[in-house]
Amino acid sequence: MQNKMTKHVVREWIELISDTISFGENDQRVFENAGLPAVNEDLSLSITLRLKIRKHGLTYATIFHKGTKDLIRTPGFWLTGNKSALCPRFTCNWNPNVGIDELGDGLSLNKCIQSVKTQKVNFNDGPLYIGCCHSWKGFNGEISNFRYFNWRLSSEEVKRDFFNSSRKPILYGSRIALVHVSTRKYLSTKGIKYDFGQQNQQYMVICNGQEIDLKSDVWTVIGANGKSVITGSPVSLNTTIGFKHQATGHNLHSHDTNYGRYTPISKQQQVTLCRDVNTDDDWLVQRYSPNTPNSFDNSGNLMSGEIIDLSHSKTNKSLYSHSIILGDGSQEVSCHKDESETNNKWRIELVTD
Repeated sequence: MQNKMTKHVVREWIELISDTISFGENDQRVFENAGLPAVNEDLSLSITLRLKIRKHGLTYATIFHKGTKDLIRTPGFWLTGNKSALCPRFTCNWNPNVGIDELGDGLSLNKCIQSVKTQKVNFNDGPLYIGCCHSWKGFNGEISNFRYFNWRLSSEEVKRDFFNSSRKPILYGSRIALVHVSTRKYLSTKGIKYDFGQQNQQYMVICNGQEIDLKSDVWTVIGANGKSVITGSPVSLNTTIGFKHQATGHNLHSHDTNYGRYTPISKQQQVTLCRDVNTDDDWLVQRYSPNTPNSFDNSGNLMSGEIIDLSHSKTNKSLYSHSIILGDGSQEVSCHKDESETNNKWRIELVTD
């Protein structure tokens, strides 16, 4: 009687692409099988990545393909034509073209997504192509954090991988965007001014769309008024900082409600873009605890993807928004103290474009 030998493989993973890389439809990266973590003959693997599409292709576009021919692909991942819906495919013994035709309604342009592919099928030892491959064009966009695991990730491992890949440090000088958590809209301006007289005209701050506008929704992290900081150094939590609006060069600002300076509908404390720099531009940044509701965890430094509260230093009221819509269709922003804190939560995103 012969005992069947079992091949044991140590769990390993490799990040093939770390920082964001721009791809056109004719671009590719090729990784030979020998340089990838070893897998069992019955393939169990996971691939995770971050992807942003600039332009939909007219036909299928390859994200990645492992194999030596079009119909040898274990695994493969494509985008459908015209709307870039996700299309996973793989080769197996009974069919060389197994998979899902379309996942979801397609990807929005210029919006970063996190994707996970995990499966167990028959192994092939061909190269791993990222981008154009064999007879297929590649995608037009950006890719980062491409990770290859030689085991099937559990749901908890997928969540942890997503959290870790999105956590990059926010530095002084970083370009960022702020997303209102409950409505998923970006902090922005449309250039409409509050009229405080000819010598003091300030732009109204609002929340606009659920997709980032790289002209109106981008801010630079700066030090608090009068505080010297080193560009490129990390931002500590529970620290007072400022935000400079990229398009106008004005600072994120608020002030008291004296002299009738209220928001148009809810009559709360105004938030504006102000040219004149002063302590009304200072904001205390605190991170909400992921484990304890409505409490703060201010250990360490500020990271992208975190949920934060921005408290206006002079008035001790938090940056706030809600579903109240102004006449132009934008969403009102104010400073306010809300007992529930639901409307005070913002997600900070690092902008790399």
